[in-house]
Amino acid sequence: INRQLAMDSEAKTALADSIRHIEEQLESSRTQLKGLSADMDTLRRFHRQILLDLPLGVCAVTPDHRVVVWNLAMEILSGVPSRQVVGYRLNALPAPWGDLLAGFALAQDKHIPHMEVAIENRPHWFNLHKATIPDPQLGASNAESRTGLVMLLEDLTDLETLEAELAHSDRLASIGRLAAGVAHEIGNPITGIASLAQNLRDEKEPEIIEESISCILQQTKRISSIIGSLMNFSRSGSIGSDYQTFKLKQTIDDAISLVKLARSGKQVEYNVSCRKKLRLVGDRQRISQVLVNLLANACDASKPGDRIEIIASQDDEYVQLELMDQGQGIPEQDQNVIFEPFFTTKKPGEGTGLGLSMVYKIIQEHQGEIKIDSVPGTGTRVVVRLPQHRDQQEHEADIDH
Repeated sequence: INRQLAMDSEAKTALADSIRHIEEQLESSRTQLKGLSADMDTLRRFHRQILLDLPLGVCAVTPDHRVVVWNLAMEILSGVPSRQVVGYRLNALPAPWGDLLAGFALAQDKHIPHMEVAIENRPHWFNLHKATIPDPQLGASNAESRTGLVMLLEDLTDLETLEAELAHSDRLASIGRLAAGVAHEIGNPITGIASLAQNLRDEKEPEIIEESISCILQQTKRISSIIGSLMNFSRSGSIGSDYQTFKLKQTIDDAISLVKLARSGKQVEYNVSCRKKLRLVGDRQRISQVLVNLLANACDASKPGDRIEIIASQDDEYVQLELMDQGQGIPEQDQNVIFEPFFTTKKPGEGTGLGLSMVYKIIQEHQGEIKIDSVPGTGTRVVVRLPQHRDQQEHEADIDH
């Protein structure tokens, strides 16, 4: 009996030690879990604060499209405080944000660049991005069927405004380079008009008077045409793109007329191959700016008597414009940087370095592409490809008929 009691006492002691050890381990695990929980809470708060403080507009929604995050940048962009949207569905948000965000949430695209949105009757531009957030309460196999979203809005309006001002400055710089030619082109017909008007004072013959009046009208039309071309080219226009359907041949001819106002533009020959009915959908003023810049560069690189060829063609998807000169070409080391802003090979005062960078930007705005092939000492070939909107072109063609 004493032996059994001794064994029971030892077992009790061992059991007590085991229980105490387990309790110590549980306490240690509890302490670790508290620490991990605190770390997770800190990390969660940190991540949430990142979203709230991002300079981009952030809107996070649950799988049923209820807003859970509407950060400060989003409040500033929309003018809507977070307390008025958190907990509400996207389609219940005030215009235009409800339609914009609800539509983007349902769209297949995860990125939508340069979307124009009218806010208080003024155009604004945004890049839209989104990422899915699987529901943590569902297993991995079901996560894809029920996900939340984080949507980012990047405001491009100020950048668009600056680029529009830059484009306008480039056009004005082009007008400045053409100023001497403008004075000459306008001065000649004005001199002729003055002489004809002087002769009309003493003229008695009706036929001669009629002929003189006809000549005066012809010269005034010439002046009006020059001034009209300059005004259309130099006007600031609206910010953003003003797309319309227009005849490319007429735009090419207008650009050549402008370039001919400069001395270098008069010294070369122009061969244009473009169907009169070939149409393009785009911002006509900006396409004209592209042509004037490319033609002016070709003229500056050419010698008197050289030929510049302009060939326009189309296929089912694109309108292609080729411009080839016989000039001095572009040095090989410069061909990778010619589209960078303020890069120029011209002497100080002869160029701003903005022309080709604006050309590249305008072509990108039209979802097109531009390629330049140049052989120093031989010439340069520029190829511009712009997407063709066939339905709009056919509609315009039907109107013409």
